[in-house]
Amino acid sequence: MKTLLLLCLLGFLFFQAKAQDSVGRHWQAAVEAHPQRDTGRVNRLNTLAFVQRANAPQQTKAAYEEALNLSREIGYTFGEARALLGLGFYYRFRNQYELSLAYTNKARKLFIRLNDRLHEISCLYNLSYTASGQGNYAQAMAYSFQGLKLADAIPSQKWLTLLNTQLGNTSIALGEYQKARQYFVRGLKLARGVGDQDGIAHCVSGLGELCRIQGQWAQARSYFEQGAVLAKELNNQGGVTMSMYSIADMDERLGNYQAAFSAAFRALQRMKQLDDVGRIPLVQLILARAYLDTEQPDSAWAYGRAALLAGQRTGNKSTIRDASDVLAQASVDRRRFDDAYRYLALFVAYRDSLDNQEVTRRTAALQYQYALDKKQSQIQLLTHNQQLIRQQNRQQRLLLLGSLAVLVIVAGLSVLLWRNNRQNQRSNAQLQRQQEELQATQAQLVQAEKLAALGELTAGIAHEIQNPLNFVTNFADVSADISHELQTEARAGNYQEVEELANELEQNLHKITQHGRRASAIVKGMLEHARPSTSERKPTDLNALAAEHLNLAYESLRNKAPAFEVELIRDFEAGLEPVALVPPDIGRVLLNLYTNAFYAVQQKAAAATAHYQPEVQVSTRQNNGQVELRVRDNGLGMPAEVAKKVFQPFFTTKPPGEGTGLGLSLSYDIITKGHGGTLTFESREGEGTEVLITLPLNQAKVRGAAKKGAGIV
Repeated sequence: MKTLLLLCLLGFLFFQAKAQDSVGRHWQAAVEAHPQRDTGRVNRLNTLAFVQRANAPQQTKAAYEEALNLSREIGYTFGEARALLGLGFYYRFRNQYELSLAYTNKARKLFIRLNDRLHEISCLYNLSYTASGQGNYAQAMAYSFQGLKLADAIPSQKWLTLLNTQLGNTSIALGEYQKARQYFVRGLKLARGVGDQDGIAHCVSGLGELCRIQGQWAQARSYFEQGAVLAKELNNQGGVTMSMYSIADMDERLGNYQAAFSAAFRALQRMKQLDDVGRIPLVQLILARAYLDTEQPDSAWAYGRAALLAGQRTGNKSTIRDASDVLAQASVDRRRFDDAYRYLALFVAYRDSLDNQEVTRRTAALQYQYALDKKQSQIQLLTHNQQLIRQQNRQQRLLLLGSLAVLVIVAGLSVLLWRNNRQNQRSNAQLQRQQEELQATQAQLVQAEKLAALGELTAGIAHEIQNPLNFVTNFADVSADISHELQTEARAGNYQEVEELANELEQNLHKITQHGRRASAIVKGMLEHARPSTSERKPTDLNALAAEHLNLAYESLRNKAPAFEVELIRDFEAGLEPVALVPPDIGRVLLNLYTNAFYAVQQKAAAATAHYQPEVQVSTRQNNGQVELRVRDNGLGMPAEVAKKVFQPFFTTKPPGEGTGLGLSLSYDIITKGHGGTLTFESREGEGTEVLITLPLNQAKVRGAAKKGAGIV
């Protein structure tokens, strides 16, 4: 079936290319038949460039540039704007974002001057894509929302669909997968309502990409196959080629290597014909992974190397990261271990860089959502005030009309009421000015608060990571000096000194590794804070989950300290109702609490007399529509001033290298924001600590908390 589909697509590509060549030749002949340097030639050049955009990019660029120069020469503003917009799309397809922004912004200014709303929406659409490609996702969403407002006012169903699709793509980049699905489904409903096949194709492709990014390969492949059929019906040559690439990617992920090779080679050939330099490395990576999985490391290395060089030329970090990973594995299979180490180091460096970008991206998304919510609240407040003013004006008008009705009887009273009405109008105007001043002041305060919060977070991160980095730098400098001294002693034949220096060098390297792992643990903890949970909640036996992770934590303790004994007291209530929760997340919380308890009793045992017996007690209870889980130890406990800070990120009482200070902060977010529960504790210095977790059995409360806490960093 897959082979038949591929043959159909290839046949369609052949006949479609013929059809597009025929259309291109028609407009080329129309341009040649009209040599006059007027608006007619400009319009023909712009149309020729548009119909050739999919299969002749260089001719497209030349036609748009000629149309642009001729339009400026004869003062034809509309032709100039169309040519500028066409060049904006051309450079965006080639990932040359700065040129795309420059041309598209110039085109937008001209279309605004011409009051051409449809082409202005097209400019905003391209600007949104370009900003997203640069990683400026907040600006990308702002452009999309501006376009939606214009499209809704016209109205234009085509652009409403496309802009919803673009919002979905931007939401995927921000990791907001639920919002992305909402945008795609909304666009799909709009397109199906009017039979817009092109809009349906865009939305289906977006849903496929959403499934792909979440690792749902089979479902993603199904969407891409639907997209291929739609692209074929629409004679969209580029769409068919991209569908072929996406299907090849999914076949490789699913282990259908023969189908993946066939589709990938044809997609690669097609992209080279179209000079699609931005996507060629993606197909090369598919082939590299497929060759690696089919134990052909030499071919995997060749295609991985080509993708790496392309990524380094364009500066695409994700391409460099993925290509380095494939090359490291292929080098191991080829027994080229020096190359494997070099590529692995490159992979780790770019993976960490992209992980840091992910934290920045989530922070930007949170800031943008905060600003948007604040703006909406201000709009609601202003609307409410305007309604009150209109209501007052209506009451005053009614009063004035009544006064006029009795004007014949009480002329003096009518004059008095008129003067009162004028005074009210002046008061309303003054109130309006005060409201505007208040809104401006509120905006400044919000901005100052955001900058202060961001500065505090940045300072905390820098401080925590700088400490291990200082150790790494210092020990590295010392190791370099030892290395030079070792070489000198070796040449002198002082082998005892050489052995002592080698031991010192080994100790320094061990310390560098230790502090490097600490920095890695800090970054990992930050990423845990930034990463929204995508797991589904399911009914879970909390007693079994608590017992399982207690055993895991205790085994871990025994591996580190085999001679240390702790009395474990399990007090689980029988018949406990299943609780709707995310087992991996709650398991992470339990392991953190158990580890802290074992650490407390271990520290007290080291300082206590022989009569001290370490104890850790875990109990569960159900009452008042919720379940309670308590973890109690008889360890060192904490003073009150320390207890106030335990949920602050980066705060820890453990010595350097033994804790990052993110465990309890992350646990608090999981329980309160992810599951709608509470996490509290009581601690007495010298006596021990008790931690209490409550989780609601009310499913509506759980869902509400999950929705409220989704995506919170």
